Amino acid sequence: MRGDTFKILQGVLKARGMTYADLASRMEISEPTVKRIFAGHDCKLSRLLEICEILEVPLADVLHRAERNSEQASVLPVATEARLAADPSLFYLFILLREPIPQQEIERRFDLSGEDMFRLGRVLEALGLAEVHPGNRIKITRKEPFRFRPDGPLIPLLKEINMRFLGQVIANPGGNQSLFFTLSRRMLPDTGAFILREIETLKETIAELARQDQLVSREEDLTTFKLTGAFAPVSFPDILTIEPGR
Repeated sequence: MRGDTFKILQGVLKARGMTYADLASRMEISEPTVKRIFAGHDCKLSRLLEICEILEVPLADVLHRAERNSEQASVLPVATEARLAADPSLFYLFILLREPIPQQEIERRFDLSGEDMFRLGRVLEALGLAEVHPGNRIKITRKEPFRFRPDGPLIPLLKEINMRFLGQVIANPGGNQSLFFTLSRRMLPDTGAFILREIETLKETIAELARQDQLVSREEDLTTFKLTGAFAPVSFPDILTIEPGR
């Protein structure tokens, strides 16, 4: 059972003016058992139904509310973004380890030595992003989604990554797992604002569907997909060039 379910039940418990001890008494179990249920985010369905019945809240409503809770993206400190931006290899290694691409595959693909991995791993460790274990094994400690500052020091690297990604998709179109398209249409500003809101909704949908897949699937069964897009008013004279006399 996802943790949001029990967070919601904790909120209901507080709203009812009840404590874990009160709930334990009604359930005829010990208070430590109730605490373990809420801390471990795990119990039998029958037990969960009993909790909902005592709190007088339908389980369906709790689960529906839990589905609406999307994982919030974190923002790295500016100094951390700046350190990653100063060493592209460090930033790229962080991305690859978060995928997660096996460390041995990364070392082989980029011809990295144990000394290279130790050096990069120690910097990630100093930034609070990873831990270096025996054998230079790097374990990422920050696995939550990240949102990078739109005017932060990592923007040039992110621009480069997305341009490379677009180049790959354009060069290899077709299939049922990739799509490239571009369009421009004249419309009213309020229509543009509506479309932008629809795009934000799509982003939230993608994040939620991916979160659900990660909950029910093995890591090796998952494939990383990427969506890159831009939607804004455009002035073609500012982005196109015509050379005179040619």
